[in-house]
Amino acid sequence: MIFRWFYISTSRLAEDESDELVADIVRDSIPRNRKLQVTGALLFTGRHFAQYLEGPATSVGTLQRIILDDLRHEDIRTIAEGAYPCRRFVTWSLAYVPPARSGERRIEQLLSDAAHAREDCVEALAQFMSESAMMGHA
Repeated sequence: MIFRWFYISTSRLAEDESDELVADIVRDSIPRNRKLQVTGALLFTGRHFAQYLEGPATSVGTLQRIILDDLRHEDIRTIAEGAYPCRRFVTWSLAYVPPARSGERRIEQLLSDAAHAREDCVEALAQFMSESAMMGHA
């Protein structure tokens, strides 16, 4: 069993600087996540973030505290948390699904449904992020 934390938040980034700032997040997160033995994925739609983190509970907890204090987003909503039987992102210290791929209306609807704790939509969102990583879109 591993521990997972899956959340959705609202971006506070200005549109003209979001690409650069999100690239910074990804660049900084990859080595830190490797060191902590955490894998996962980050989705950014331009308006919202969704991030799935998995690994040792203490490591995920460390990242959770950092993320909750990060001023680049607000309205952080946990949509899934706790023990999980296996990793979804085995080889990805942080897969990234950028706005060009995630900006589809379907994804915004999945985010909205998942934010309202619909378990089927939480899993559909996680599956979308996993498939995007495996297909090389991440």
